[in-house]
Amino acid sequence: MPSTLNQPLSPGTTRSSNLLKMWLPLAFFGVLWADLIRQLGYTWEADEQYAFGWFVPFLALGLFWRRWMTRPAASLPEGRRQKAEDGWQTPHSASKFQLSAFSFQLCAIFCALALLPLRVVYEINPDWPLCSWVMALSVVAISLYAVFLAGGWKWVRHFAFPVCFILAAVQWPYRIEHGLTQGLMRVVAASTVELLGWFNIPAFQHGNLIEVSTGVVGISEACSGIRSFQSTFMAALFLGELNQLRWTRRLLLLAGGVAMAFCFNVVRTVTLTWRASAAGIAALEKWHDPAGLLIFFACFACLWAVAVWFRKRQDQRTTGLRTTDQSSGSSTVSSLSASDGERLGVRCNLQPSFFLLAVGCWAILCLVTTEVWYRSHEVKDAGVFHWSAVLPEGNPTFQKIDMEPRTLQLLSFDSGATGKWQQADGTQWTLYFFRWLPRSIESVIMSRIHRPDRCLPAAGLEQVSDSGIKYFTVGNLKLPFRRYVYEEDGKPLFVFFCQWEDGDEKQLGLQGSNQTDRLRSVWVGRRVVGDQSLELLMTGYATLDEADRALAQHLPELIHLDDQPTTTRK
Repeated sequence: MPSTLNQPLSPGTTRSSNLLKMWLPLAFFGVLWADLIRQLGYTWEADEQYAFGWFVPFLALGLFWRRWMTRPAASLPEGRRQKAEDGWQTPHSASKFQLSAFSFQLCAIFCALALLPLRVVYEINPDWPLCSWVMALSVVAISLYAVFLAGGWKWVRHFAFPVCFILAAVQWPYRIEHGLTQGLMRVVAASTVELLGWFNIPAFQHGNLIEVSTGVVGISEACSGIRSFQSTFMAALFLGELNQLRWTRRLLLLAGGVAMAFCFNVVRTVTLTWRASAAGIAALEKWHDPAGLLIFFACFACLWAVAVWFRKRQDQRTTGLRTTDQSSGSSTVSSLSASDGERLGVRCNLQPSFFLLAVGCWAILCLVTTEVWYRSHEVKDAGVFHWSAVLPEGNPTFQKIDMEPRTLQLLSFDSGATGKWQQADGTQWTLYFFRWLPRSIESVIMSRIHRPDRCLPAAGLEQVSDSGIKYFTVGNLKLPFRRYVYEEDGKPLFVFFCQWEDGDEKQLGLQGSNQTDRLRSVWVGRRVVGDQSLELLMTGYATLDEADRALAQHLPELIHLDDQPTTTRK
């Protein structure tokens, strides 16, 4: 028996052993990352501001491979090495290290256990920034712990950036994103109006919209914030890592990226507005996308040039020290004895393999549990009547609102109705009705992100108040309308917005837009459902109470109830 154990392994046995110890655990662990990218991809697909996110996983993989080629020597945890090599470290420092390693281990285990509830919630809330950040940070923490098991703290520091780079593609919290992008867009619009004045082109600013003699420029951008800002932020992070810049220079590169994004957006807006004033608003459809792509690539090229310039001016002493450290690291590896290398392989390869395999299996179990949960709660026949909007086309003042192709692309609804008219009392009404069929989670996201509190401020309207939900009765249905008051040209604009989910027994309005409603949808197991929204803008009323009474009176004329209950498709 001993002689059999001491026989050398055949090449086939070695390949099989490598497959089981390295590639198979990596394949299972890849399920965790693939699922995270799939969930983030819903936001990248639905919101053009984050379309750059599709490039981030590939860039992160390239950065990781680049780091892998220059990785330092893998080190055993100091506490364990103290046992293997007597006297090389003091007990106090070893215990301190063991405490930090133990804390890291607890954090990784907690994040792994939290994957199950997070995955269930995240399944129908990929557009929830809080959930996206918690999920992404959990995956990053678990991955960094796997790196720690493989190479110690040196590897964690070395591979931290490429592992964390995926966070550049996670949706920003709404308050930060809305305040920053909308604020910058208004500054861009003001700068554009000022520059156009220098060329004797009359223009007026309305929020982030610009009015010229031929019409209004920027309507299709009202819900998209400042173009290329987030993508430029990501590019600055990538180029800083690619050129191995020091943190001070990376911060300067980020600041330069923000300034470039602003300046190039001013150039883009001036160009489009000038073309609109000369050739009409219709000319924007031809120039909009090419101008946006040209501006992005020009901004990226300038960032690249700045990063290369920073790289050339990098402190030579720092470069020399890095070279020395790499050389010493290589010598450390070569000086390891055979027994030390064997212990290093047992300590740092087998344990990471087991961890990767265990996390991968747990991730698969979380996916299966999530699928079972939502499939077991499918609504086959909710018994709730569908309804749709009816436009008062018989009104002599009625006008249909034609939306631009780009606006239609942003909304991505399946059916809709738009129009404006004047009531007998002289008040002005505008109606927008959109319906999204239960095709996929993308349709659910599209129904959530286009709301008055997101889009109207971008169109130059200032929100005065949000009066919450009020139910209006139409037949046997109670429609929940959220009521807003905006100010337009010094006059009040009353906005009533109803969001409706198919088959929901208790409609709360703006379903899924806040934390409580999102968690409630998870609890009842509602995944891919049909959504529709009705938005009414009313002017000419003195108070919100007057607008409420007018809506209660005329709403039954604008709603058509289906004769038969419909089945909600999942």
